[in-house]
Formats: sequence, structure tokens, C-alpha cells
Amino acid sequence: MAQNAFTSIHRGLLLIQRYVMGVTTVLISVLIFVQVFIRYFLDIPLYGVEEIAAYLAVWLYFIGAGYGIYRGNHISASVMDLVLLTSKSKDLFHAFVSIITLALICWMFSLCLDYLQWSIKRTPKSPELRLPLYYVHVGMVIGLGLMAFYSLFEVIRRFIFIVKGEGYVSIAVADDKKNKAVWFR
Repeated sequence: MAQNAFTSIHRGLLLIQRYVMGVTTVLISVLIFVQVFIRYFLDIPLYGVEEIAAYLAVWLYFIGAGYGIYRGNHISASVMDLVLLTSKSKDLFHAFVSIITLALICWMFSLCLDYLQWSIKRTPKSPELRLPLYYVHVGMVIGLGLMAFYSLFEVIRRFIFIVKGEGYVSIAVADDKKNKAVWFR
């Protein structure tokens, strides 16, 4: 029962992340295209387009970072894989790195949550369109929350695999194996 609830939440989160990333990518592209067309072909400046595109980009980057943690596509320095000789030592090292990553993400989440609370309280406005900036800061908190969520499960899964003596398989790889027949995820 609990696993079905977790699976439903997990799939729902992935669907929302993919939707947000897709919509923001399309909107940013359309805004930039419209801005270039209007500015260079009609010689008319369009007010606030760069600001909206930048704020959408913040949502795209932070939600995309959460999705990147889920997929395991985040940047890593894997030079230690060349130095460490046994798979057990590599697994322990990767578990250690996962703990450090989780700690850093939680620290950044705390900072951004404080920043969001300040932003809601003080209501700073954007320079051109005078939009409240907490709309942007919410995206940062949500993205870092997703990053913390997936990092926590990565740490837990890494230790489960170490205890079992098996090679680590990420959540995304496990999901891909379960959903081979699904073309559009």
C-alpha cells in the first residue's frame, strides 16, 4: 500500500516536472523569437520580455536540476573511479559523495526557503514589469526540494545496495527498465 502511494507520488512528480520543463522551454523560445522579430524586423522594443524569459529560465533550471538529480545526469568528478580499485570502495565513495551532495542541497534549500520567506514578507518587485519576485523564488524552493527529495532516496538506495552487496542501480534506470514499452515518459 505504501509503495503504491510512493509510486503514485513519484510518477506524479515526474509528470509535473516534465510538463513544467516543456512549457517553460517553449515559452522561453517563443518569447525570444517574438522579441527578436519585433525588435529587428519591426524596429519596436517590446517591454519586459527579457525579464519574463529570465524568470521562466529560473523555473526551468531549478525544476530541471531536480529532474537531473533523478536521472543521475548531474555533474560529477569521477576521477576517483580510476583510483579506487574495488567495486565496494567505489560504492562506499559514491555513497559518501551522495551524503555530501544531500547536505549541500539541504543547506541551499534552507537558504532559499529563508529567502522566499523574506520575499513574501517584503514583496520586492521586478525592475521592469513590477512583478512580485516571490514567483521566481518559489521555483527555486520547489526545485531544491525536488533535488533534496531525489538525493535523499539516492543515499538510501546506495546504502541498501551496499548492504545487499549489489551494484547500484539509480531510480531512473530502475524506472526505465520497468517502463521499457513506454515511448513518451
